[in-house]
Amino acid sequence: MTSRSGALGSGLAALALVLTAVLYNVLPVRGSDHQDSPTVVARPAADITDVFVYPAGDNPSNVVLQMDVSPLLTPANASQAALDPAVLYQFKIAHGTSAGQEDMAIQVQAIGAGPTQTVAVYGPFAPVPGTVSTAGPLSGTVAFNSTSAAALANGMRVFAGPRADPFFFDLFQFFSFLPDRNYQTAGASPKAPFSFKFPAPAGAFASCVQGTPNDALSSNSFNVLSIVIEAPRSLIAPASGSQVIHLWATTSTVSGT
Repeated sequence: MTSRSGALGSGLAALALVLTAVLYNVLPVRGSDHQDSPTVVARPAADITDVFVYPAGDNPSNVVLQMDVSPLLTPANASQAALDPAVLYQFKIAHGTSAGQEDMAIQVQAIGAGPTQTVAVYGPFAPVPGTVSTAGPLSGTVAFNSTSAAALANGMRVFAGPRADPFFFDLFQFFSFLPDRNYQTAGASPKAPFSFKFPAPAGAFASCVQGTPNDALSSNSFNVLSIVIEAPRSLIAPASGSQVIHLWATTSTVSGT
């Protein structure tokens, strides 16, 4: 994974949640989500764009958990971007075939502001059920944007820093029919009528632009902030039984804004 650089184009406890259910070796793909509410637009480092879980490429005994936040960072902005120290970032895991309540959590929180901050990692641990998050046991700290941090005592390796946005999206065509979602024209009215209800009625997209889509995120060198944790599978998986896990991620603040 690398961050993007190049020429630019034209360009809580609000809870942000992305859910996926996976087998360790089967990776279904779900949609990405950028700027999904005014609350996270106002606090972009709390805006979850993607959540992934995948095997570690160079170590089959490990699994990688990844949360991307802070969408639409330009190369110039990415060099100064950092995690929000007022935000608690959490990976939540439910084991077995039911995805109801998490039985494991890993927490990340920034210490200090700006790209010289450090990042504290808590867990994995069994969280207390409820709507209030309590910090788990500290596993260690790493420097923000460090690609050479030593493994933590429990075997986890952690990276937090800017990386290229992995999502493919014709963003500016999307803005053309939903201008209220455009960060450059915030507050504009959407074109009506429009609905994302599926299956769409016949002819609903007849007036849509036809042609070759443009990956606006790549062509405009947009980045995100990635929190990447490589962990031994034995630390994440149940000791016996099903190897299915359900992974989701949340961001939250004490104040709710």
